Amino acid sequence: MLGKQLFFLLIIIGFKFATGQPNELDSLKTVVNLMPEDSLKCETYLRIADLLYSGEESEWYANKALRLSKNLNSPRLIGRSYHRLAWCHGLDEMDKKTAYLDSATIRFTSIADNYGLGSVYDTKGTILMAYGSISEALKAYQQAYDFYSKIPDSERQAGVLNNWAIAEYTGGNTKEALYKFQKALDYRITEKPISHIDIARLYQGLGECHRINGDMEMAATNYLKGYEHRNAVENIGVVESMLSLASLIYEAAERKMDTLAIVGLVNDYGFVSSLHLIESAEKTRGIADRIGMKNAIMDVRRQRNILNKDFKAAYEILLKQKQLQEEYKLSESSLEAMADMKVKFEKDQLKIKLLEEEVVNQKSQDRMTMLLFSLGALLLIAIIGLLYYQNRVKTGQLKLNEAHREQQIVSMRSMLEGQEKERSRIARDLHDGLGNLLSTLKVNIGSLQINFDDKNSKKIYGSASQMIDEACIEVRKIAHEMMPQALKKLGLRKALEDLVLKMDAIHEFDAEFHVHGKERIFDDSTNVMLFRIVQEALNNIVRYAKAKEVSVQITYSEDWFDLTIEDDGIGFDPNALDTDKGMGLKSIAFRTEFIKGTYDLTSRPGVGTLVTINIPLNNIPEA
Repeated sequence: MLGKQLFFLLIIIGFKFATGQPNELDSLKTVVNLMPEDSLKCETYLRIADLLYSGEESEWYANKALRLSKNLNSPRLIGRSYHRLAWCHGLDEMDKKTAYLDSATIRFTSIADNYGLGSVYDTKGTILMAYGSISEALKAYQQAYDFYSKIPDSERQAGVLNNWAIAEYTGGNTKEALYKFQKALDYRITEKPISHIDIARLYQGLGECHRINGDMEMAATNYLKGYEHRNAVENIGVVESMLSLASLIYEAAERKMDTLAIVGLVNDYGFVSSLHLIESAEKTRGIADRIGMKNAIMDVRRQRNILNKDFKAAYEILLKQKQLQEEYKLSESSLEAMADMKVKFEKDQLKIKLLEEEVVNQKSQDRMTMLLFSLGALLLIAIIGLLYYQNRVKTGQLKLNEAHREQQIVSMRSMLEGQEKERSRIARDLHDGLGNLLSTLKVNIGSLQINFDDKNSKKIYGSASQMIDEACIEVRKIAHEMMPQALKKLGLRKALEDLVLKMDAIHEFDAEFHVHGKERIFDDSTNVMLFRIVQEALNNIVRYAKAKEVSVQITYSEDWFDLTIEDDGIGFDPNALDTDKGMGLKSIAFRTEFIKGTYDLTSRPGVGTLVTINIPLNNIPEA
């Protein structure tokens, strides 16, 4: 087995050096189909997914790696596969990204893989930054740094410090950002060989922090150091350095600050003026197909024109930027569609001309023109009449559907409210009525001082007392399940946490509960619906899933409330579900619609089940 792995590893290296780095992806796609089902093949799948970065093809290879890693029963590779799957999805699929990251966390934690856990929390920080959750991102980077510190891995610590520092100054804490940038830089300048690009990014970050603090000269010094490292490896990032320096000079001038010292520093690097910086950026090789950089150059030129009060030139640049953006939006697919439409249009036009020529040969042009005009008018009237009729029918149908839906919602609300009131009444009657009666019975029996003559009577007495205790416990349990007190007293979050903990304690699977974001307080009706959804989903897992691990997660973002329930059980095909069964799933969908949310069920045989509930916060009344 080791010999085969070495053989395929040599093939991969040979492809890489023979064809060059740009063709590495094609080489790996060719080699992976020839490899045996082992860990090296799984690593290759992950490398292909990493090179593809995101999208359906990247997700396909990451899922291949996940299936193979599960067959190999390798928690490390399973965790890496989940981590890669999180990167395959865009930021508009936050629920999937967080679910995959949580699954990766579980696998890495099971084997105490600090490197894997560091990678997961570093990724979480990046995602949270993109969503604008700076405080949560800072916590994630702290955890990533702590995990890498346990290995220790200074290179990865430096990478996290760079991301962490960006989060710090984005949140306004430039002091901490400067400390973290400098700490990462202290490591980068000592590693062998040094990474000029990583060092340049750190100097760029230091420059941004000093610029925010108003220390323009120190900002220029760091921008120039970053330029020096990027220029050493002919990296296109020199464009960012040059534009930052030019923009810095203009900003200092706008703020009525002395720019002589900054210009002097720039002159030492061979640039005679801020305009020379811009022109050098425009001449940088490889910028022609970089829309973002071309747009950044226009931004700095426009800033220069505004400073010089040349507003006409600034406006013309703004128009060019708009045109550039419009041209960028015309993707290849849209151009092909337009070409197809043009060909079809030309064919239709040719047919019309042939028909016109045939008619002209039979009748005079005047009569034909009149006839065509009359036919066109009739056709137009007919089309208008048809469209009017269809619109009336459609409007009537929409009104009918809306009325039917409103009736369903009213019926649904009445039924659910009636169910919850009945549950609450039964729970109260059980607790206050039967519960108190049993407690009184227990006290009365216990107060009896009976001397039994034989052991059998004494045994029966003890058994009866024990049965009364068990009845009291069962009554309290039923009453609690019908209307949990934690939901009313402590709110949704605590009630769900109690529910998950109880499931974890009494069932064989391991259940976890996670909360992300700042908690929002909802009205009682919404809390009850969400609690019943989770309760029903967990009951389904107990009855059918045969799961080993269960995760319940709620996420509060700025505009959405997200709820996910995931298990690693046997799964099923939702399309093949018997219509007479699945009442629990119908109940979940029913309650989700009641609170104006969306419900998604993802499951396949052998890969578990994921239930996702998304509710816009503007649809949820607050308490």
